[in-house]
Amino acid sequence: MRNLFKLFTVILLFSCNKNEDPQEQVNNDCTGEYASEEIQDTLVSAFFGLDNTLPSFLCNQPGSLLDGMPVNFKFPIDESSLSETDFEVIDSLGNKHIPMCVSLAPANEKGENRTVLLLGEFGTAVINPPVEVRVVGDLFTIDTFSGESVCSEIINLNGITTTNVIPLADGPSLFFAQRIDSNLSECNSGTQTIQVAWNGGVTPYISGDTESDLFQYYVGYSYCSGDLIPHVPISIVDINDNDNFHQLCFSTRDEIVKVTMMANTVEDPNHDPNLYSEIDVSSCTQ
Repeated sequence: MRNLFKLFTVILLFSCNKNEDPQEQVNNDCTGEYASEEIQDTLVSAFFGLDNTLPSFLCNQPGSLLDGMPVNFKFPIDESSLSETDFEVIDSLGNKHIPMCVSLAPANEKGENRTVLLLGEFGTAVINPPVEVRVVGDLFTIDTFSGESVCSEIINLNGITTTNVIPLADGPSLFFAQRIDSNLSECNSGTQTIQVAWNGGVTPYISGDTESDLFQYYVGYSYCSGDLIPHVPISIVDINDNDNFHQLCFSTRDEIVKVTMMANTVEDPNHDPNLYSEIDVSSCTQ
C-alpha cells in the first residue's frame, strides 16, 4: 500500500461536482481551427493502473475497493468542466462503466492538468479488462500557460475516444514532454527545463533510490548535423509530490527534442516497472 497512499492521498478532499457553466469553445490564433483528427489526438491514452485496490471513501462513498485509471491528454483540462459523467469506460465484453468520481489531483499544478484520474469499477484485469475510454460529456481544454512550449486552445472534447488502454500488468511509459520556462520551471541551475509526464504515477524502482536519483536514468537529445546528441540532466525537480510529472534540468543550450528513460528505473502503484520509454518534446509552430 506504500505507493497507493503516496499517489492518492491528495484526492481525499476533492469534489466530484461539475460546474454548471462550462466555457464556450473559442479559437486561439496560435493554432487556428482544429481538425477532427487533431482533436481526437488530444486523448493520448488510458492506464489501467489499479484493480480493486483503492478504498471507496476516496469518492466519499462506502462500499467495495475501486479501480484506478489515469486518462492522459495532450492539452490541459478545464477543471470547472470536469465531471465523472464526462467519461465511459468500455470493458472487453462491451459493458459501459461510469466512474464513481474523477480528479485532476495530484497532477494539478500549472503546466500539468493533463491527467484525469478515474475511480470506479472498470472490469477485471485478466478476464474482462477495460479496452476503451470515451468522453461523452462537455469536457473542455484550456489555453496553455505562458512558459510552455505546447500550443493549445479551448476545445470541447465531447465525442473523442481512445482504445490505447494500457493493461494492468504493463509498466508505465512517457506520454508527454515539453520545454518550460518562467515561473513554471523549478530548476535552480542549468539552461533549459524539460517537463515529462508518465501515463501513471511513478516512484523509483531500484532499491535505495529516491526520486532525486532518477535524473541519471533520463537522457535528452538534441540535433546536430542530422544526428541525435545525448545529454544527461544535471538534476531533477518537481518531485515528491505524488504525481506523474518530472522536470529535468539540462546544462546544454542545444535544444532538447527527445527524452528517453532506461528500463526498470520507475514503477507504477501496482509495482510494475517501466520498459525503455521515449518521447518527442512537444512544441508549438505558429
